[in-house]
Amino acid sequence: MGTIASIIADLKYGRTMLLESFEGLSGRERTEMPVYDDWTIKDVLAHIIGWDEFVLEVLPLIVQDRADEIAGVDAEVLNRQSQLAWQDKTFAQVLAAVQSSHQQILDFVSALDHVEIDKRHKRNGRIVTIRSYVIDIMLEHERQHALEIEEWRKQLDQTLDPMAIREELLKSRAEFMNILDHFEDDDVLDKSAVGTWSISDVVGHLADWEKIMLDGAHHIYDPSQPAPLPLADNTQEWNAIMAAERVDKSWPENYHDLRRVQMETDSFVAALKPGDWRLRGPYPWPDTGTLAELITNIAEHYIDHLPGLEQWYAKKSHEPNP
Repeated sequence: MGTIASIIADLKYGRTMLLESFEGLSGRERTEMPVYDDWTIKDVLAHIIGWDEFVLEVLPLIVQDRADEIAGVDAEVLNRQSQLAWQDKTFAQVLAAVQSSHQQILDFVSALDHVEIDKRHKRNGRIVTIRSYVIDIMLEHERQHALEIEEWRKQLDQTLDPMAIREELLKSRAEFMNILDHFEDDDVLDKSAVGTWSISDVVGHLADWEKIMLDGAHHIYDPSQPAPLPLADNTQEWNAIMAAERVDKSWPENYHDLRRVQMETDSFVAALKPGDWRLRGPYPWPDTGTLAELITNIAEHYIDHLPGLEQWYAKKSHEPNP
């Protein structure tokens, strides 16, 4: 039968098992990649919040012997409502809410006499108890989601394609460098090229970030290597700081710095074994994830800045020669 304390311990264990099932996943893995159907980890937690709130409505009715007043619930509707309610919130907000709603349940159950747990109540002609209608279902519900997430993680690791990531890095970089090689020296120094940045500034920016991400990759690969200092969420501030540090660097220096870090990245990637890509660790910003995703971020950074180069190149190409 157990005591209230043992029930609380079971409820805590169930929620901990669920939270630990996605520990170490990156922000992208938690909020963009579906675990099943179109549900991400964030959606699963929103779903859990919805059912926690339902439990918080149900518990007082059962204790007051008003179980017959518990309204029927359409699970699909509740799930959809919960997902919509939290879709515009950050993962941190959802995580805080799922911890808060669970704590409210723990507080309620902690205040009960143990006899209330198995006291029988009638609901729609059936006998229900707090144990059968709430506790057992909560535990099984969270266990099932935890197992599903753990299985998804295994499949996620198995679907990593190092060759495709390597090819994407080379392709995105080549597209960027190809346009870069078409600019005249004066074109790369114009501060109106990309917002208030020159092409030289963009190249220096890419060199700085690739070095930061490469240092992070080295630490994930070998934790004895220094961990890069985590940058704040406000990347614009860091971009401004790094740009200020490069203000006296010439175009050849910025270009050389980018080419040098590209060669360092290539050497690092070439030495990775298949299992290394699945290694997980901290990123140089408030997040964690796989080495594979960090290398993907390097590739995507080139893609992010490619439109700016293309627009500037198109503009300069249509200008009349002096």
